[in-house]
Amino acid sequence: MKSIFKSGTSLFSKVLIVAIFAVVVVVIFGTAIAFASKKASPGDEYRKSDPTPQKVINMSQKKRDKVAAYTLLGEVRAVTKSQDSSSAGTVLVVTPWFSYPDGDTVLFEELSDKTRRLKAIIVQYFSEHTVKELHSIGEKKVKEEILRLVNAELVLGKITAVYFDDYVFFE
Repeated sequence: MKSIFKSGTSLFSKVLIVAIFAVVVVVIFGTAIAFASKKASPGDEYRKSDPTPQKVINMSQKKRDKVAAYTLLGEVRAVTKSQDSSSAGTVLVVTPWFSYPDGDTVLFEELSDKTRRLKAIIVQYFSEHTVKELHSIGEKKVKEEILRLVNAELVLGKITAVYFDDYVFFE
């Protein structure tokens, strides 16, 4: 440390350097302790994005069950159920799309005809749950429940999966 503190440096500069060094040491040791105790999980709060429709189609080409993507729903805005009577719900933006068996033109037509109803099902689903419930349920379970609700509405075929391009809460 003597090489840092030359005879011409002021007391303030010396104190500042020691303080910066102490902060760096605390941050490094704090990070090391957090990782060692397994309490740190960087990125857990971030949503892992779903594959693009083209990627899902390409992956299905390698399998027997080829799928197509129905992406015409677009962006759906919903308001979640409020946490209590004194607050409003949270605005949610979701951009859902469905995979369905490739070549099923009858199902594609039914999906196209029922686009407004399918959006209403999605909006209703989110309006029945609070943000806290949706976070605790998890995105995977939300997709499974929406898949079940949408398939219950369809008559001429069934979708195979629900994906979200966007799934954003505006809290």
